[in-house]
Amino acid sequence: MKVGVIGGGAIGLLISYFLKLNGHEPVIYTRTSAQAEFLNQNGITYRNQSSKENKVNVQALHVNEYSGEESYCIISVKQTSISELFFIKNENFQEVSYLFLQNGMSHIKFLENLPQKNLSVGVVEHGALKDGLSSVNHLGEGRIKVSSFKGDSSSEWIEILHGLNFPVTAESNWEEMLYKKLIINASINPVTAILRIPNGQLIENEYALSIMKELFEETIFVLDMTDKRDELWKELLVLCRNTSFNRSSMLKSVESGQQTEIDSITGEIIERAKKSNLQIPSSMHVFKAVKALDWRG
Repeated sequence: MKVGVIGGGAIGLLISYFLKLNGHEPVIYTRTSAQAEFLNQNGITYRNQSSKENKVNVQALHVNEYSGEESYCIISVKQTSISELFFIKNENFQEVSYLFLQNGMSHIKFLENLPQKNLSVGVVEHGALKDGLSSVNHLGEGRIKVSSFKGDSSSEWIEILHGLNFPVTAESNWEEMLYKKLIINASINPVTAILRIPNGQLIENEYALSIMKELFEETIFVLDMTDKRDELWKELLVLCRNTSFNRSSMLKSVESGQQTEIDSITGEIIERAKKSNLQIPSSMHVFKAVKALDWRG
């Protein structure tokens, strides 16, 4: 079955690679014609931590050529690019089932105004780094979680994504699922971006760990999830270990001079804190620091 994948970044390439291994035909829609041409000619090159390398052939098109032909489509662009997807509001695409894989929660406002009958959201707990136009380095394995936001297509997405050699699970509560991911992103990403370190060093460096713990405590406080403190902190540390070589998406944005997703991650926490009159000084500090890096970029 053909499955659309809008976004040719690390996650888009990683998902497309495993879709191909799973017997599907991914059609990757990229921001540039150059990347689409390169993918058509060279396919996707996959590498993992054991130096295993494999290549698969895929079809790629410029995003302007998107026609909604595929009944199922994964949206893997960053939060900063969500507004560019206005074209999927076309009523001709109402029957397409979309799965959104973004950090943060800003995309929820976008989803609320879409005409589709079936919309799902998901979180990816894998470490991946794009190398050039068509190579992806798999730096840490985790899970993919999927939950229905509108309609009931999560079970169909589980069927499409199953058999990828790592867990793919259906979650009944999309909001709680995204909250948990937001806690992870708000605790990890700003620290890695400011200190320019991979995930693993957050637990090796006592000072970085202390900052991450402060952000974690403020985030679970704002999201009213302090009752799950021990469980969530354990998950956070496990993720740092499993993706120890990964450079967070926020760090990669800083290094490449692109705008980060700080507004949709820490900014989301700050907005919620303001509405509840909560003080979160550590989150405010890292927000300003990353915004300063954005301004410089």
